[in-house]
Amino acid sequence: MILMFMGSPERVKNPHLRAHLAEMLESLMPEDDTNTLLSSVYREKLFTVHQYINEMIPTLLNVFVSIEMTGQSVAFEQKFQYRRPMYITLDYLWNYSVHKKKMKEMADIAEQNMESSQPPIFLHFINLLINDAIFLLDEALTYMSKLREIQLARDSGTWNTMSPDQQSQQEGNFHHMGLLAKFHNVMSNETINTLQWLTTEIKSIFCHPTIVDRITAMLNYFLLNLVGPQKKNFKVKDLKEYEFKPQELVRDICKIYHNLGSNEDEYAERFCAAVSRDGRSYTSDLFPLAQVVLNKIGQGALATQLEMIACKVHKLAVKQQQDDELLIGAPDEFLDPIMNTVMKDPVKLPSSGVTMDRATIARHLLSDQTDPFNRSPLTMDMVVPDEELKSKMEKWFEEKRSVTQT
Repeated sequence: MILMFMGSPERVKNPHLRAHLAEMLESLMPEDDTNTLLSSVYREKLFTVHQYINEMIPTLLNVFVSIEMTGQSVAFEQKFQYRRPMYITLDYLWNYSVHKKKMKEMADIAEQNMESSQPPIFLHFINLLINDAIFLLDEALTYMSKLREIQLARDSGTWNTMSPDQQSQQEGNFHHMGLLAKFHNVMSNETINTLQWLTTEIKSIFCHPTIVDRITAMLNYFLLNLVGPQKKNFKVKDLKEYEFKPQELVRDICKIYHNLGSNEDEYAERFCAAVSRDGRSYTSDLFPLAQVVLNKIGQGALATQLEMIACKVHKLAVKQQQDDELLIGAPDEFLDPIMNTVMKDPVKLPSSGVTMDRATIARHLLSDQTDPFNRSPLTMDMVVPDEELKSKMEKWFEEKRSVTQT
């Protein structure tokens, strides 16, 4: 009954009500210590031998995505409250081969239909996962930084110079920020952990040109914040009170690097190349700093694995620098109008006539299926390869290489 109503917009039109049903599904999991052995056995069977078990993963992902796609205004906190039981349930289901197989099938279908007029549900799912991770962890770190500022003010003479009213107001702000920090920390921990276990066996779609630059930029940015000089900004008293777990975050983020970058195949190569060309957060010091933290928390094996990835990324970074030198002086028409980077696969938007890089417009359409320049309806199957510009670019690059070699 739960699956029937969760997965049926015709029966339950309100996606928020369907999202609440995910809490009921979570309540049936055999994770409660109060369950008797017999009760746990029957509860487990609901998720392993029930006649509708093949519908569990598709139904959960549909509801997960539908919360975002309703067009209604939903408070961030409410949206993530809906999703938390889904994270927990998906994490539990991943332990069973039947559900893992279904998830991998959905990932394969998504990868085969990346440019469909109706993007597959799994593609929407991982796009939202990355969006959530970026928003939640960024907010969590911001609140932790503000908490530290107030704690430092308390410990210094500044606090004593305040009037009782000012101190009371600061106490109220501190308590409110503490609650917000705890909420965002809990949710960011869940989201990063979901990406971590998901990438253990589903890899290629995360390395697709549409996705790979976003996930690597996210990983680099947050790893730098957690292991770089800024990490002291988040050091507050009673970390546990706010559910801030920087060591676990570093571990899980580094596991994602390992999951996606350790193999000797085209996908790992594409992932490591994307890590290396992230000009905002990647430097040659990033992984050595992470290795220091990993060794301190007893993750020596992971630190060794990360060192191997660091070597691959460094080699690709050197090559990227050489390629970037070739691009100096590239005509403006070669640049993507949104990212301001040289396009790799230029395509023309049919309504506005603007030419963009295929990966850039594909990422945009995952969240908003309109032309970004005139808001006309747009899907990936409508874009047209700009063969004339691509030929012009190839000729220009070939001439640049010839000049460089001579």
